[in-house]
Amino acid sequence: MGKQKHPALNRDENHLVNATIIADGTKINDVPCKIYLPERTHEKPYLVFKPSRVDGAKVMGAHKRGFRADVYGFDRNLSTTFEAPEIHFSGVYTKNWGADISESTLPGEPQDLFVIKYLNSREVPPITHLTVWLSPNKFLSPSAICSTSYTGKVKYDSRKIEFTIKDGLKLSFENHYRTKDVDGDLLQWSFLVACTELDIPAVNLKAVQERLLPDIDDFLLVTGFAARQRTACLGWTAVDDKTLTTFYRGNYSFPDGKNTDLNDCVIDIQSFEKYVAVCYPAFLEYDNKLALRNALYSTFSSGTKTIETVFLHLFAGLETLILDFRRRENLEFVMSPKVFAKFRDNLKGFISESTKATLEAHQRASIYKKLGELNRVSLQEAFELFCQKYEIDLFDLWPVFGDKKIAGLAEIRNRLIHGDPFPFELYDALVTARFHLEFVLERMLLRVLGWDISNSKVNPAYIERNYQMKNDLPSQQQSLKEYVLSQVAKN
Repeated sequence: MGKQKHPALNRDENHLVNATIIADGTKINDVPCKIYLPERTHEKPYLVFKPSRVDGAKVMGAHKRGFRADVYGFDRNLSTTFEAPEIHFSGVYTKNWGADISESTLPGEPQDLFVIKYLNSREVPPITHLTVWLSPNKFLSPSAICSTSYTGKVKYDSRKIEFTIKDGLKLSFENHYRTKDVDGDLLQWSFLVACTELDIPAVNLKAVQERLLPDIDDFLLVTGFAARQRTACLGWTAVDDKTLTTFYRGNYSFPDGKNTDLNDCVIDIQSFEKYVAVCYPAFLEYDNKLALRNALYSTFSSGTKTIETVFLHLFAGLETLILDFRRRENLEFVMSPKVFAKFRDNLKGFISESTKATLEAHQRASIYKKLGELNRVSLQEAFELFCQKYEIDLFDLWPVFGDKKIAGLAEIRNRLIHGDPFPFELYDALVTARFHLEFVLERMLLRVLGWDISNSKVNPAYIERNYQMKNDLPSQQQSLKEYVLSQVAKN
């Protein structure tokens, strides 16, 4: 295994099976495999195979590797099936114990692991009960309200959270609990789930995955944006009277769920149900959902990212919305390609015949290559038209496009994207600019989703009252502009 152990190996394995590894379509049978299933929903499963030296080399040489294992009970009936279409292996490790004996270890992480336990019932399958595991979301988590009567009796009431998403799927959000005995002490923890009922057999995990997972992801994306807390489906269990099936999601980055501050959100929790009623249908009706998804995802910043990376990520979300707006409103080009072709030929003639500026051949060639940009509607013009259409006022925020005295957010982005970092003494100004860019993007998304900005935590009054960045804003904008001008002068 190498010097560093995988966290799963600090506990006992859940299963030992003889597995079949599928390497580029070729089956390698009867490979001993230990299966480590997660204790907590945010963890991921882990596999350790013990192949022969030759089989280990075959697996590592393949481009795509999956596995399947069928477990039979003492009654010789199929009891459990494990299957994953893809496994990410970290390498094969071999110990030689002598001339004719060796031991190979092949650790890996299965992606989209399915576990099916057969209940062997002969009754007609009823409705399937689905329990979806979710990463934390402070708006979707039921909160218990404690009250004490005059007799001293304590009563706990939990608010019921239910929403109906696409195609009438009703989700009920609950806190579930698990326990573990640790050296005689009982350890208990909770996790967020969404419960629903389906007419799909529990064994048909692929149908559940393909039909429901995208819709659940979209709903969690819209609600996670409101909470400033990326929320994801981590897996689920589905049960009917035939099977108990479990799905561990793979090929997906799980959120850390750290943002539990109810003040750090885009809207107030009291407005959440109304927000869902307004914004989720608007999301479903939006034509280019890929663009809207990308813009929403860009508002979630990881704590491990640098300030420069976060800034570029946010600006990419802004540009995604503007690009989609350009195409919808026919704002990509100033003239039709046919008309501009004639105009460009006239410009080339003017440049080649100009006697007021002496240009070398390579200089003229460089200018010719830039002429095509003249026919594109500028980002600034498209952005201003976007704000007009969606009635977005940004008077209180750092300008997206600056002037001779102020470096706009777009100008900061241009320096960063071309590899020109800002010095440490401008770090505070860059942090302020990053916050303002986030507010700009959040206002844009709220309006696209049909929400009133005044009923949010990114309205001008709330920002001025709670973020207290306005006093230093002029000096920070000026210092960034001075730095940009100094860099231009050097070049």
